[in-house]
Amino acid sequence: MIGVLTSNFVLYHDLLRALQRRNTPFVSLTFDQEVPAEVGVVITAEEDREAVSFGKLICAAPGQDIDEVIDRALFALYRSRPFPEVVIGIDPGATPGIALFGEGRLLRRFTASSPPAAVACIRSFISNWQDCRITVRIGHGARLIRNRIINLLWDDVTRIEIVNETSTTPPNTHDDAMAAAAIALTPGRQVLTSLSVDPKDGEIRDVQRKSRMLSGDVTISKSLARKVLTGEMEMDEAVEAQRQK
Repeated sequence: MIGVLTSNFVLYHDLLRALQRRNTPFVSLTFDQEVPAEVGVVITAEEDREAVSFGKLICAAPGQDIDEVIDRALFALYRSRPFPEVVIGIDPGATPGIALFGEGRLLRRFTASSPPAAVACIRSFISNWQDCRITVRIGHGARLIRNRIINLLWDDVTRIEIVNETSTTPPNTHDDAMAAAAIALTPGRQVLTSLSVDPKDGEIRDVQRKSRMLSGDVTISKSLARKVLTGEMEMDEAVEAQRQK
């Protein structure tokens, strides 16, 4: 279990909210009590480091992302008895959903700001679990984004599977992180080679249609649409580039 012990009022409440949101077991501690036996790691503020005497201590620096702090605590908590397998579920899209499971236990569920940000988050997580078998399960939708993510993670994980999202996502569910959790828990088809990221004509036309909807009066060229689809350019950048032509 994680213990929270700090004199930093803001950090304390940020940690409590994040731990509750993630359904991560924890206990609040005070400086005048002994750390209970069930606590395996303590999170504190950097300025409280000298005041906390405990073997496994995670110190949060000012302004540090709270979820990263909790991830570090979980890594420290389970490092001595690592999960035999970690499963990472991904709901591909412009803002990919990501869910991380160890021994069937949800460790973290969140939405990344972009496909590259999703890959960076996953690689950061993987770097702390190098002794585990890492399985990535990714939904079958958003073909090009899906394939880009698979190719980027190809050398980092033990196994990658594509999961049919129609069997995992409840109707009318728009929560990418929740969809990622369902994908993580559903076995899929193993990917045996890197995949094509060459846009198809229909995908290019769809991006051109979306550019008209976004801008109101501009249809980007096929070459710009291709760059959007391959991740070389954001849609708003492509629209602006088309305006400049």
